[in-house]
Amino acid sequence: MTFLTFGNIRDPMMHGCHTYEAFHLAGAQTDHGMGGILHGFSRDMLAEAMDVDERTMSQLIDNQEGAAIVRLGEALDRLMRRPEEGLGAGKAGWMADFSYRFGSAHRDVIQSRAGQLIIANSFKLPVLKYLDMAIGCLHLENDALTAPGWFTNADQLMYCAEGSARVQVVWPSGEMAGDVEMNEGDLVMVPKNYPVMIQAGRNGFNATFVMNNDKPIAMHMTGSDSVFKAMHPRVRMGAFDITEEVDRRAYEQSRRAKTTYLLPPRRATRQESESEVIVDGANNIGAAMWSMF
Repeated sequence: MTFLTFGNIRDPMMHGCHTYEAFHLAGAQTDHGMGGILHGFSRDMLAEAMDVDERTMSQLIDNQEGAAIVRLGEALDRLMRRPEEGLGAGKAGWMADFSYRFGSAHRDVIQSRAGQLIIANSFKLPVLKYLDMAIGCLHLENDALTAPGWFTNADQLMYCAEGSARVQVVWPSGEMAGDVEMNEGDLVMVPKNYPVMIQAGRNGFNATFVMNNDKPIAMHMTGSDSVFKAMHPRVRMGAFDITEEVDRRAYEQSRRAKTTYLLPPRRATRQESESEVIVDGANNIGAAMWSMF
């Protein structure tokens, strides 16, 4: 599983008139900058984000010894070749030409025990199209997390307005680029295609972030709309070299399987963490969320 990320800033390869750098969603860590990006995050935060135990987390990260191109086991190879059987696939904030009132705006994402997210892009504030930028407000409850993920077409500048948070940023090579504590008044810059994960402190976290694209597109690694969730289970099993049982624990039985982007702390009850996510007035989060971003 490899993503080609255009316009990266570290050791790009040339292809026509574009520059790109490949990064891998799965695979072993290597000395040549080709490790799976999960290696770049700390295991405690990943386990919290995915709602799995330490043993399952170790299997997801450590089992696969190959990198970039991996060989399927004989049993899994037979499964991949077998035909498929039974696998079924309110009112917006006040808006004018140059102003948008976040305080009264409809929340784009609301998750019980996790927080809220509001995004103003060129669909909501058309002048942003000419500025080529979007603005967001993020509120996280105590100890809540954002799903690890990245913007494919925008850098983001994040400002902490209140509270604190632990922020981890990962190089596309799978190495940790930064693990910092954000406090009120701090700024963090995250380049596009650099995965980032945020966990609020004990007093919560309120942040404003600016992106240099009027329609930013985000990808996530956990939750119901994650890039892994969209893959066939056998593809995940081959990529991470894990058993069907481990895959089921990580992507089907986990409480995170029904949450999206804003993740309650694991101590929240199952009922709270599986409560309905409201996304721009729609129940289909995959369809609604990225039409805004």
